[in-house]
Amino acid sequence: MTSFDRAADIYDQTRGFPPGIDRRIAQALTDFLNLTSHDHILEIGIGTGRIAQPLIEILGNDHHVTGIDLSRNMMDRLRVKFDSARPPDLVQGDAASLPFASHSFRVIITVHVLHLIREPQKVITEMNRVRKGDGVLVGGWNDHNPDSVAEQINKKFRALAMAHGVSTKRQGLANYSDLLNYLPTASATEIVAAEWIVERAPRFALQAIAERHYSSSWIIPDETFPVVLAEINDWASREWDDLDRAVPEARRFKWMKIEF
Repeated sequence: MTSFDRAADIYDQTRGFPPGIDRRIAQALTDFLNLTSHDHILEIGIGTGRIAQPLIEILGNDHHVTGIDLSRNMMDRLRVKFDSARPPDLVQGDAASLPFASHSFRVIITVHVLHLIREPQKVITEMNRVRKGDGVLVGGWNDHNPDSVAEQINKKFRALAMAHGVSTKRQGLANYSDLLNYLPTASATEIVAAEWIVERAPRFALQAIAERHYSSSWIIPDETFPVVLAEINDWASREWDDLDRAVPEARRFKWMKIEF
């Protein structure tokens, strides 16, 4: 599993939600699962708390939210966000070997995590072990329009990297629905938690690549990266007349509940 220590300082700026969207996403999860402060909740890959913080604001200080992450730096960023509110219980550890007793949690949340895990079966086995008998697994993700500027640029970037012999295939599961291949007795329900519009120029996506904000760029060797970067900039300059002209893009966040 990939540690996000290197991204801790920029994570909220590059993956954060517009004002109010995080609260809507957390409220949708609360309603979706009928959550109360009595529920024991585990978030795997809790990071800087972009899900946990608004969820705790809704549940209140009597919450039972626990988070685990490989990155201490990311969790340090989370801790400073809490003043009067009680932060989640935080543990540094690996999702493939969860340091919790069996049947401890009614809800186990993962957001943008499972694609980073090389051996998903181990993590799924561990999630099932710590899940209470009536508990659920919940996956969350940003659902980007494949025709958006950012997605077009990212897709081309991956293709250029592959042309140089660098595999950009995800280490783990491509989609949360793939969990069902490992859980034959389970069923899934999906909802759209929030929708919003952002204004993005091609230059914004190119800068994110150049500064290596996302894990997809970390696997490219340092000696190859400048070559691929030059190629993606050259391609984008041919695709768009004005790289600085922003265009509206629709964004959505989805939750998937897996029940047994």
